[in-house]
Amino acid sequence: MTDRDERLPVNPTLAPHTPPTTPDPHAGPGPMPDTLPDAPPVPAPSTDGLNAQEVTTLVGGGDASRAETNESLANAEGLGDPEDR
Repeated sequence: MTDRDERLPVNPTLAPHTPPTTPDPHAGPGPMPDTLPDAPPVPAPSTDGLNAQEVTTLVGGGDASRAETNESLANAEGLGDPEDR
């Protein structure tokens, strides 16, 4: 017998897998109710645009110089609208 044929020592902490002795205690989904509650109402989409106050509320009311700076940087980098250059 060579060194390669020698058996490895058995790890004493290993044990064979045994099935659980008690059933799984987790609940299943349960039966489907006979009637479902009404869905909450969904408002109809509006075709009106936002007014200036709503736009300011959404975008945070930043000053115009910030937008102008971003626009001039985009134009300088060639990313802006070609008609604005």
